[in-house]
Amino acid sequence: MSSTNIRRKHVDRTFAPDIGIRTLPPVEGSMPSNSPKPTIAVMSFGEMGTGIATLLKKYSYQVVTNLDGRSAKTKARVEALGVKCLPLTELVAEASLFLSVVPPAEAHELAETIARAFQESKLPSRELTYLDLNAMSPDLSRRIGQTITSAGMSFLDGALLGFPPRELENNAWFQPAMLLAGPKPTAGSSPWSEELLGILNIRHVGHDFGAASGLKTCFSAIYKGQSAVAIQAYTTAESLGVLPALREHMTEYFPTSTPIIESSIFNAQRKAYRWIKEMDEIEDTFAKEGGWDRDLFHGVSKVFGVVAEKTELRKENKEDVGDITAEICAGLRRKSI
Repeated sequence: MSSTNIRRKHVDRTFAPDIGIRTLPPVEGSMPSNSPKPTIAVMSFGEMGTGIATLLKKYSYQVVTNLDGRSAKTKARVEALGVKCLPLTELVAEASLFLSVVPPAEAHELAETIARAFQESKLPSRELTYLDLNAMSPDLSRRIGQTITSAGMSFLDGALLGFPPRELENNAWFQPAMLLAGPKPTAGSSPWSEELLGILNIRHVGHDFGAASGLKTCFSAIYKGQSAVAIQAYTTAESLGVLPALREHMTEYFPTSTPIIESSIFNAQRKAYRWIKEMDEIEDTFAKEGGWDRDLFHGVSKVFGVVAEKTELRKENKEDVGDITAEICAGLRRKSI
């Protein structure tokens, strides 16, 4: 039986309906008029970076970035937001807080680039806090921290749990949790204010670098590991002609879990290219921090490699889980040729 017999538009059920929704203070009068707001650098402008920048701009923060080597689509998105584009040496001179939000494979290279720019700016007394929010192992976070602090900047180990910020109604926003590890930020210490800590949904999880990135990898391992297992199970069931029956039995026996599982398949089609390297970081974390043997998440990485590299799902963004499964099956056939 073909999966197309149960085609239906997918509704994302990754999180419970109210999870991540917060009412923020009114934009007007949220900070005393004599309190200058820090300039914040955001790199880069994928879904998460764009969401964070949109939130900051809503509260009248000056947001800056650098677009060297970026696509015309990204440049248009940044221009529409009113974000200021600067050469790197000017960016590090203007910003008080740098938010690194890039694919995991680019995180260390970006840190090295910013470290060089900061040193070339010849502003040794300039305070710049570098907050790395990328999905990585604690070991990589610590190495990035060494790169940043050696250049004379402050460093915070960070991570994001949840989907990108988006505005709802009546000052409500969907917000990810922004996890931090290292010195605890307090209102009044540069670049932080009570407002900024609140609108970014800052949660301090530990004083040791690696605590935030480690928490993120453990959290992601559960959700994204489940996604890879589900992709393998659904595609195998599709090849056997029993995917509709599998989905029926999953809904019967696991009525609360199945929507989450299918949402993980749905979300993988757009995000698998980012998850490949993230799975390698999870494997590194579990081996170095947890004492486990390697290989498990290397296999998970290969599953997402098929989705990202052997299908057109990232461009097509299909609405039905059955159609997504069929396309991954086609990708597996192309892989075997």
